[in-house]
Amino acid sequence: MAAVVGEHSVKRIAPDAARVMQEAIEGAGGGEVFFAGALDSGGCVTSVRVCARGNTGAVPALFEGLAVRDVLLHNHPSGELRPSEADLELAAMYSAHGHGVYIVDNDVTRVYVVIEPFLPSQTERLSVDELAEVFSPGGALARVTPHFEVRPQQKRMAECITRAFNEDGVAVVEAPTGVGKTFAYLLPAVLWAVRNKERVVVSTRTINLQEQIMFKDIPLLKKCLGLSFEASLVKGRGNYVCLRKLQRVASEATLFDDEATEAQLVHLSEWVKGTKDGSRSDLPFVPARDLWERICSESDTCAMGRCPMQKQCFVTRARREIAKADLLVVNHHMLFSDVSIKKETGDFSALAVLPSYRRIVFDEAHSIEDSATEYFGIAATRLGALATLGRLYRRERLHERGLLPFIRLKLVKECTQLPLKSFEAIQTHLDQNVMPAIANSRESLLLVFSVLRSLASEKCGQIGRDIKWRLTEEVLRDPDLRETHDVHVMPAVDDVRQLVRHCHRLKKMLEKVPAEPNSEEESPVLTEVIQLNAFANRLERMGNVLAEITSEELQENTVRWIELNARDENIIRLARCPLHVGKPLADWVYENLKTVVMTSATLTVQKKFDYLFDRLGIKLIPQTRVEALVLDSPFDFEKQAMLCIVQDLPEPTARDFLDATIGCIRKTLQITRGHAFLLFTSFFALDHAARALEDDLRDAGITPLRQGRATRTQLLEQFRSDLSSVLFATDSFWEGVDVAGKSLQCVILPKLPFRVPTEPIQQARAEAIEAKGGNAFREYSVPQAVIKFRQGFGRLIRRRSDRGVIVVLDRRIVTKYYGRAFLDSLPDIQLVRGRQETIVEALRGFFAPKEKG
Repeated sequence: MAAVVGEHSVKRIAPDAARVMQEAIEGAGGGEVFFAGALDSGGCVTSVRVCARGNTGAVPALFEGLAVRDVLLHNHPSGELRPSEADLELAAMYSAHGHGVYIVDNDVTRVYVVIEPFLPSQTERLSVDELAEVFSPGGALARVTPHFEVRPQQKRMAECITRAFNEDGVAVVEAPTGVGKTFAYLLPAVLWAVRNKERVVVSTRTINLQEQIMFKDIPLLKKCLGLSFEASLVKGRGNYVCLRKLQRVASEATLFDDEATEAQLVHLSEWVKGTKDGSRSDLPFVPARDLWERICSESDTCAMGRCPMQKQCFVTRARREIAKADLLVVNHHMLFSDVSIKKETGDFSALAVLPSYRRIVFDEAHSIEDSATEYFGIAATRLGALATLGRLYRRERLHERGLLPFIRLKLVKECTQLPLKSFEAIQTHLDQNVMPAIANSRESLLLVFSVLRSLASEKCGQIGRDIKWRLTEEVLRDPDLRETHDVHVMPAVDDVRQLVRHCHRLKKMLEKVPAEPNSEEESPVLTEVIQLNAFANRLERMGNVLAEITSEELQENTVRWIELNARDENIIRLARCPLHVGKPLADWVYENLKTVVMTSATLTVQKKFDYLFDRLGIKLIPQTRVEALVLDSPFDFEKQAMLCIVQDLPEPTARDFLDATIGCIRKTLQITRGHAFLLFTSFFALDHAARALEDDLRDAGITPLRQGRATRTQLLEQFRSDLSSVLFATDSFWEGVDVAGKSLQCVILPKLPFRVPTEPIQQARAEAIEAKGGNAFREYSVPQAVIKFRQGFGRLIRRRSDRGVIVVLDRRIVTKYYGRAFLDSLPDIQLVRGRQETIVEALRGFFAPKEKG
């Protein structure tokens, strides 16, 4: 695997670089030193930088000191250059991020190459003709796919994406349902990854699509190509159990937990002995949320290489699989979490959520802006603040729980080498400083969230369940808010910061606890020290958010707000997010990636990409890199579907609109005999319609299903199996739901899906457009609603054999000037518009063949 280069080391390390290394090693007293080495085009290390120094046995390893394609070099003072197990584990991590690894002796005369350097190589371009052959009537896909159909749109899409890989370009493709877009991008992505040994990431919004790609499309593609490649579904850390934390929680269960929790811990302890995956999805039962939060893996509480259970660690095992994968399948949230960390460190190749990558496919790309907005922002919540304090210390049913009581217990029971004086000093610091600081922080945070809740309710002028108070520059100058900031917020922040200081002092005291005799662990309280540091850092970040959100100065390109639930005083959230994500995406994502593919069934408005290019910053990059393609649908909508627009209902802004829709919905469902989705734009409208119709539907033999009464998966399974059912749903069912066949034959859209204009982000973005002389409604609100409308419309026809109707109850689609944008964005379809009587007759005619049959 590796070789001692020996007398040929001059080819590996230039003399000047070797001298720098010799001097640094000598200056470290002959102990270990880690270097970052820069390579010339031939792979010779021409210059080095010291990353870290250690002792004769160990040194901290730092990713931050490495640039793209740098090699990591370190010396073995013993002169034995063969890598230890720790070296090999370290090398695996670094190689996953594109770095070679060398070991040298102290004189830098011998080199052991553990991982060869990653040098720029000539890429093997993909053949458009080769890909076209796969999609041809006698091609590889036809040979392995039952009922294969040639789709010219699929072939055109694959060719466009192939050009993006070959030319380091950006491909934006609108691919309607039925085109077969996953194969159109997976084929070039996989061939590129395998032939050029370059990882490709596929990012989607929904878990449904991720699972389809992993467990249906990729196995079929492997069979089709006869090609061996590795694909990995990347899950967030929180999906995996941490063995060290489970061990700790299990050991304290009899002291701190109830019988139900103890029983679950017993089952979990047995499960980890047999599970290969170690993730929550592999569990045969659903663990209590609070318990899972205590035992799941978290990046800031992970001991990494210092953990005695690293070899058995499920996250480490998963990362090894990820490091070997040619194709990574992730979700947008994870992708932008990774990007935000890399942006923070200033290094796109840095260690973050994902290993390094330079080529990406965004499926469900219409949701990129929302995901990026969330992960480029910050937030603090009342529940989150109290939960973090509770993980340090809380009282439940007369029992003390949390990290600090466990530390006290462990110091007494397991730290036998701790001097009595040090033990007493730690106990005194806990009693006199940490515990009072926790109480002060809890009290002041409860007060500040209560005050902010009252102030927001009073000042925002909103009514309803969900209230959001945008903190504009004008609002931030409000005397009452300024007084609240000075009198309540900043004292609470000071209390939190004081607690953080006490926690850091406790951490330093615990770091001095001596190791136990004959123990392999460097410290008996190592895990507790790491967790203490993590909780302190979380509290510090939360305090910083509190201080920023109500501060008078509003940063450029940001939106701030306070949101609360009028029915639940526990729910209050302070947030800040970017006003426009286009420039960060252009500067940080597109600039650092060689190939970017974006695809979805709904990217355009009136067949144009203008809205998308503006919102996602695509217009800010050289347009020579960009190829945009709109594909037509393979379905015959004029024969398969009918669009009905009811024109005699009040406008949605009228008070009697909701009541007026009930009769029309009832008549429609009587004709369809169920088989319908009712897609609302709010839970209030959903609940209103469901309450009015549920009894009538049951009496008619139709099963009403309502979002919120079961999981999304359970609702869909019941809807598919019960052909008489009707699903009342809102936002999450407008997209990412695939119900083909007779189960779904009608989609009712009571209102055009405009977002609430008073939403802080909506409002701020609209104001920014108006400030530049634009028309925010026409340029932002309408396009946004059109794309959402097209998503809802797209639930109906999923196969060539599907047949059904879309019923729109919002007459603005034909009475307002902007309605043309909605209609022009749909495929050619049979259109019926008029009074309810006209629509009812059209529906009867459409479904008559089914009734006669």
